[in-house]
Amino acid sequence: MLEEIPEYGMDILRELINIGIGRTAGTLNELTRARIILEVPVVEVIRMKELGSHSASFDGALSSAVRINFDGFISGSTALIFDKAGAAALIYAITGEEYDKHDMDVMMEETLKEVGNICINGIMGSIGNILQERINYTPPRYEEGTVHSLFQRNAIDEQMLAVIVNTRFLVSEIQVNGYIMMVLEISSLEKILTRTIESGG
Repeated sequence: MLEEIPEYGMDILRELINIGIGRTAGTLNELTRARIILEVPVVEVIRMKELGSHSASFDGALSSAVRINFDGFISGSTALIFDKAGAAALIYAITGEEYDKHDMDVMMEETLKEVGNICINGIMGSIGNILQERINYTPPRYEEGTVHSLFQRNAIDEQMLAVIVNTRFLVSEIQVNGYIMMVLEISSLEKILTRTIESGG
């Protein structure tokens, strides 16, 4: 955790993220037949250059990610990331479809993209409600690669931070661990914290 962010700042982030996760779980339960519970055990903020040694990097293994970029009052990107086995297990738990291919087929890719879209919009929606400023979003896109390769361009920027949310999906007695990762500049994080304090959040 960065020393520059006081504990009350981390409390603000946890509150915003938990609000977003609550919305996400409700939406997923409405759209799927499976009962989905989302837990957020850990929220951390690290510098991007530290990402390679963090557990969210999956030790350089191939990962599946759904990412949405944003700009405007704040800018950056937010991604839902699983290792390949975790992505397959989550999709199987939700759809009941077996995963036995090296590459995810179109149906499975679209399912994961929809789950990622719901998760990311839940969190970004809670942040947007606090900011009350214009934020532009790109459509969600599915990506595969190592976490380092997915965020390589951001990792070399000293001003970029990663807000890492260790997320546990509990679906039909199957447990899947993944990460929601928000990559943004220090100035954008400061805007989020400042506006939340001003609003009394």
